[in-house]
Amino acid sequence: MTGSRLRVLLAVLIAAITVTGVVVATRSPTAAAPEPYRGPSRDLRAHPFAWDSIWNLPLAGSAQYARFDTRARDVYLDIENISVDPAAPVRDLDSDNGSPRVRVDPRLSADGSYNNCSTFLADTPDAETVVAGQPLKLDPGGTPSWNYTYPPVPLRGDGVLGCHGGSNLSGIGGTIRVGEMSGPDPLRHALKINLNCQLSCSTALDGFRWPAMKADAAWRDQYRGADPNVNMGTLLALAPDTDLSWITEKDTRKIAEALRDYGAYVVDETGGEDTNALNAQAGAEPEIPNIDSRQMVRLFTSLSVVTNSARETPGGGPLGSPRRVACALPFPDGTGGAPPGC
Repeated sequence: MTGSRLRVLLAVLIAAITVTGVVVATRSPTAAAPEPYRGPSRDLRAHPFAWDSIWNLPLAGSAQYARFDTRARDVYLDIENISVDPAAPVRDLDSDNGSPRVRVDPRLSADGSYNNCSTFLADTPDAETVVAGQPLKLDPGGTPSWNYTYPPVPLRGDGVLGCHGGSNLSGIGGTIRVGEMSGPDPLRHALKINLNCQLSCSTALDGFRWPAMKADAAWRDQYRGADPNVNMGTLLALAPDTDLSWITEKDTRKIAEALRDYGAYVVDETGGEDTNALNAQAGAEPEIPNIDSRQMVRLFTSLSVVTNSARETPGGGPLGSPRRVACALPFPDGTGGAPPGC
């Protein structure tokens, strides 16, 4: 081989090595799988909806309060039927909107004779949508039916819409769930209250305000309250400086602290002039033994109206403003949590 041919062959070999080196050098490394979220979280079905949902957002430090006496002499539980366990049996729901398939707790029952609000987990691949309606008729382990169906609601959404006939507000958001009152943790969501509208609710604004979407059908005749701030959708709460030292009942105290930190939205009216009601899941009754105690009645008649709660200032302040307690945690997959400072 001549020297010139050898020099050409070496040049080609060097070029090939150089190119190969460039190719190797620019090859992307295999991307590592993201680490799963392992921080504190909340259960999607036990504590649903977005962090800035009305049900999850604590009262703002800038909330403004106006004293309001409901004049109630009795407080009772408005029971809501909830079945959201993805392991529960699937049944065809007999409704005015076809027969959607839902997950039905075999222990749940209702006689369909009253205007109760019920929510079921829809049988979808992700098990993250609920359907609601009323009044529920169901034998234990049987097939549910109701007369009025509301649109499906995603459990990761705002959770506003639901089956309360007086307001169209949620039948699962804001509900005291089974195990919450007996557990060690505080209630970490807003509550729902039914008012004695013949004494308390005003006809101002056609009887409702944000976030409610309507008032009762007979609001013109039934609402006789004098305070124009009190309608369906009104946010009631305990002012932050309210003295709670007189409360000795454990369940009453826990509800009082939730009313101070989150408040309660008016979602329906009661059946009597001197009654108020708190909304709770069927099965939670034993955890609230003092619902009709003198202390509970005093608590409900100590509420104030949060006068500056509106779409732009939910809970009495814009999103991002300081809140009375920490905002909602993420779901187990790391999504849905509040930003720092919320």
